[in-house]
Amino acid sequence: MNKAFFYPVLMVTSLAWLPSCDESAPQASEAAVEQPQPAEPAKPTAPTAEELQALLAEHLPSCDVAEVGSLSSECTEPAEDGSVSITAHIPLTLRENLYAEQSAPECFNEQRKAMNDAANAAVKPESVYLLQVGGTTDILTDADRAPKPLPEEMQKLANELKNLAESSVCVQQKAAGDTLELIARATARYEGEAWVLSDITIDSSALQAIAELKPESAVQAAGIPVLTPEFEQARKDEIAAKLNEFNTLAEPYINSREDNARATLARLQAQAEEAAHRANEEAAKAEATRQTWLNLCTKALAQGKNFSGEWTRDNQFGELTLHIETVKQFDNSIQFIGSIYDTKLPEASLDIAGRCELTPTEQGAKVDISIYDGRYDPDQPTAEVYDARDGLLTLFLTQDGKLNGIMSCGAWANTPEKAFRVSLTPRAEASEKSSSRRRR
Repeated sequence: MNKAFFYPVLMVTSLAWLPSCDESAPQASEAAVEQPQPAEPAKPTAPTAEELQALLAEHLPSCDVAEVGSLSSECTEPAEDGSVSITAHIPLTLRENLYAEQSAPECFNEQRKAMNDAANAAVKPESVYLLQVGGTTDILTDADRAPKPLPEEMQKLANELKNLAESSVCVQQKAAGDTLELIARATARYEGEAWVLSDITIDSSALQAIAELKPESAVQAAGIPVLTPEFEQARKDEIAAKLNEFNTLAEPYINSREDNARATLARLQAQAEEAAHRANEEAAKAEATRQTWLNLCTKALAQGKNFSGEWTRDNQFGELTLHIETVKQFDNSIQFIGSIYDTKLPEASLDIAGRCELTPTEQGAKVDISIYDGRYDPDQPTAEVYDARDGLLTLFLTQDGKLNGIMSCGAWANTPEKAFRVSLTPRAEASEKSSSRRRR
């Protein structure tokens, strides 16, 4: 609201003042008897209109939308000290119409609600349309559940409708020519050659009542519409036209959303079918790979099989044979028992128990073997393992049927450099010693 309405001083140079209260006071009659000396002039009993005008001018509030009219006043009889109490009535005439700014009539917003159905359908989450065309909840994502923004052109129209329905209007409260009245009260004393006012009070409640109102010139400059029957009808017609434009845009868009949902559902179903087919292919491939490794492991680690090769550690080396005595197969592994011995000294051997993991790694199928007691050459470096109670072999069965890895002890976990490298190749025939040796 426009509150910069008044100014500290109102100049009243155009006042047409009424006669002061002293003009109606009784006049002294001429002396009936001629005095020997000239009499002193009588003191005035009240200020004249001109004097009152000058004395009050600087105390009056100012209003730039009104003109000051003719001043009238009343005064009391002079007190013993010669002072008089004065009440002045100062009319103000409005130069232009005054308006109050307020919210638009509710009927505009009620009319705007006709867009709600189309707008709500347009912003529904994609999930609503997917379910509507036969989708199931398992295909929905968080993005599908989020409301959709209106298309740019529809959002522009929605904003325009909101502005038309909710923008402020002005309603006339005062008309040009209406009058207001200020009331001034004061005590006047004649001192020396002039009147002096004191205890001045100005009742400006009439101005305060219009302080929040906007003059017509300000309303026009701001472009704020004035609420009239003609304006109200024109605004309703404008809202109706925008509503028609909005609904015309919304209908094909909403229909396209359902069509798009059908296309999305078809795409998701095709992707699901493809994923299922791929999963079946991968499962079949994995099963074929597993079966290949199962066959390889079963064939390589069969009863009576022998592997021969060498062990090395730094610049040390020697020969080694691994013999499989008996085998038992499980779903995910093959377990066996057998022996290991120096190929050159088959009479001295150690019992072993092993397990082959049927799920291969990059190195091959892992074979863990525990070494138990037996006979061995104490002068060979491998005796370090055979002497221990935690000897083991960690080997990998490769696709070409070889066993590669290390022979070590559990206690050497922190000293891996002590381990023996082992490389074994399957032998065509089992050694006579290995096949007839009694298991210890």
